[in-house]
Amino acid sequence: MVSSVVSKEVLRQSSGFKELQPLEKLARAILKTPQKPGVYFFLDKNRKILYIGKATNLRSRLQSYFRKNAERETSKRAMLEKVTRCKIQITNSDIEALILEADLIKKYRPPYNVLLRDDKNYFFVGFTRETFPRIFLTHQPPPPNPYTLNPIYIGPFTDGDAIKQTMKLLRHVFPYTTHQKIQKHCLFFDLGLCPLPKTSGSWEQNKTFIREYQKNIQSIRAMLEGRRTGLVTQLQREMTIAARKEDFERATKLHNQISWLERIFEHRTVVAGFLKREPGVGLLDNLPVALRAVLLKTNPEQWRIEGYDISNIQGTAATGSMVVFRGMVPNKNEYRKFKIKTVRGANDVAMIKEVLTRRFQHPEWQIPDIILIDGGKPQLNAAREVVISSWQIGDGKKKSVILALAKREEEIYLPNKKRPFRLPNDHPFRLLLMYVRDESHRFARTYHHKLRSIK
Repeated sequence: MVSSVVSKEVLRQSSGFKELQPLEKLARAILKTPQKPGVYFFLDKNRKILYIGKATNLRSRLQSYFRKNAERETSKRAMLEKVTRCKIQITNSDIEALILEADLIKKYRPPYNVLLRDDKNYFFVGFTRETFPRIFLTHQPPPPNPYTLNPIYIGPFTDGDAIKQTMKLLRHVFPYTTHQKIQKHCLFFDLGLCPLPKTSGSWEQNKTFIREYQKNIQSIRAMLEGRRTGLVTQLQREMTIAARKEDFERATKLHNQISWLERIFEHRTVVAGFLKREPGVGLLDNLPVALRAVLLKTNPEQWRIEGYDISNIQGTAATGSMVVFRGMVPNKNEYRKFKIKTVRGANDVAMIKEVLTRRFQHPEWQIPDIILIDGGKPQLNAAREVVISSWQIGDGKKKSVILALAKREEEIYLPNKKRPFRLPNDHPFRLLLMYVRDESHRFARTYHHKLRSIK
């Protein structure tokens, strides 16, 4: 998404729509609209933009405007009477649609975006002008005041839940604070999501610390203003420079930030939200025969899935995580964390073996239907060796399916198969595995940060 070309895209004919149609024909043409996330535009006969909206599913959202006998507010009926054209702009994800919509509403100020608020205010993201800027959400930014240090506001965002979820995801990539002064009981600091320590100290004047924090704020602003491509390019450049200087800790941090951003914006839905709205829908549809054959239970809501990941920097403060899902829902009461004890140096394969060996020393823990490893063939083979040795052949003990998910292409590896499986980006089974993998990654990183802070 590049906002500088949006105006051309708005006026350009989009797939699935004719240039000028009566309302009835327009309703029929919407049936050809892609079922993808994006932004839509209603225009009048003079090509003036009347309304801009976003959608997780463009076809479904647009069809809702033209359903017979649908109850509509007076302002919405008045708008539809003026609509003669509809244009769309497809995006890669819900979050990208949310950000694009906010940018376009601010740019074009469509009249019906004001009238159709349903008595609800839009959200704005505020950034204070301080040494350590705070971020907050607000409904109505106050008018500029020359006697105060006015915050910077980005918006409007029409979907409160979506912008809150987006800020939560971005906070994992670029930690920031929301509070004033020092908070002795900051839970977000314990989770690694607020970088400001709980006590005053030299960090308050540390130029490097201040610069790093302010870069986090600048990165979040860039994301919310639609400058994701430039930000990723910048992070990649900084990662290359850090690696050349053998600053592996910084290079790893930058690599993780880039990976998180790619995961967030490549998903066509916010994965967790999709699975909560559509539990089990289509999980087994169109799976490769070899992959579907190993899934022991046909009802995905009965699956017990365990996800494993390793977090360390050049082998230091190494940790492992086990997260547990019951069907499509995480069961955090059964999460387990492991401090690596027997492996020295950066050896993720050996660490996976240690974690799984210790896990299967607990016969009181329920055996999973699916074991998901973050990684490729080496990690998969290591896990398979441990899991097979734990099976008691011939006693009827349940056996687990072992899968690995590689980050770069989100390919699924299966034992005894040379080539990985690559499912469509929006396939529910792929999204579920990504959700489990991302949760295990988050849990491992949280424990890793805690161990490093103790040292």
